[in-house]
Amino acid sequence: MRKMNLAVGVTFLPFLLPLGATAATFDRIYVFGDSLSDSGNVFNVTKAGNALDPTIPIDPPSPPYFNGRYSNGPNWVDYLASSMGVNPVPSTVLAVGSPIIISPTGEVGINFSFNGATTNQSVNFAFGGATSGFTNASDPRLPGVLREVQAFTNDLSVANRSADSEALYIVWAAGSNDYAAGNLSGNVFAENVSGGITSLFNAGARNILVLNVPDLGKTPRGLSLGSNEANLRTQVSQEFNASLAAALSNLSQTLPGINLITFDSAALFQDAIANPAKYGFTNVTESCINPVNLTICANPNNYLFWDNLHPTTTAHAILGELVFTKLTSESKTVPEPTSSVSIGILGLAWLMQFISRRSRLMANANG
Repeated sequence: MRKMNLAVGVTFLPFLLPLGATAATFDRIYVFGDSLSDSGNVFNVTKAGNALDPTIPIDPPSPPYFNGRYSNGPNWVDYLASSMGVNPVPSTVLAVGSPIIISPTGEVGINFSFNGATTNQSVNFAFGGATSGFTNASDPRLPGVLREVQAFTNDLSVANRSADSEALYIVWAAGSNDYAAGNLSGNVFAENVSGGITSLFNAGARNILVLNVPDLGKTPRGLSLGSNEANLRTQVSQEFNASLAAALSNLSQTLPGINLITFDSAALFQDAIANPAKYGFTNVTESCINPVNLTICANPNNYLFWDNLHPTTTAHAILGELVFTKLTSESKTVPEPTSSVSIGILGLAWLMQFISRRSRLMANANG
């Protein structure tokens, strides 16, 4: 099996890497998460449903959303995968026959039958609306992160295989769906994420990247609900992250041989909001797209948020590039203690480089 070598290329300036950084080698990636990472799963499911019943709306509407992403362009997984030289396939594409199944009584469900197809290639299992647990805040028929992990481990059992120990496994429950579902306990959130990691580890996974929760009170949705609600969302975000950090620290000690890599997305978004010019933003409080009539702002690249919850592709590009930088600074063969990325100062040259990468990704997707 050919492995992809993740060496630092022209995309990164030297100051973004710590001295002595070691390139990590992963032969494929697997993604478990929510709408921030979904590369078309909800879109594929709702499109299949719409073909049966035109009253079922396709979500997200594409356009103005981009090719099933909850943004105006590629998301951070797309950028990361491009840097790594891999191409994760939405899990719904690999479902046997169709991404949906219909029971004899006419009930529609999600098809998690893959006949082993997810075990030997990069796959994105993320679904918009996923909570950290088994449930989904958008539709009870859609999975949460733990159900996504279960779908993968079940497919491993079908194929009588172990998880690829050379692959990278990404787990990111960004917290907003837990909040929407009324799951406000930091301990429960951390237990869910820990449970997903442990299931992957027990199946054979060893390299697991975990991102924490951005400040839910600083999104356009949070800000629009008044200071009391925004402050509550901020407090819940902090509790999620405190419990998650403690749980990850425990896992790094109790799961022998795990290479647990963490990325502090909360710090990145906090810095982008506090210092927007450093990232090329002029608006970090409002959504670019009008949620009612779907009209789009004049300069989306200047906005942090595409809609009232999801980042623009510019913000996704920054996240994807910095996660890749984090991976190149972590040795896979000699696991290091979990730590958060150093954001550093973003230079104009770096900004232009990832914009160029974004343009190529969008051109390839449209072509």
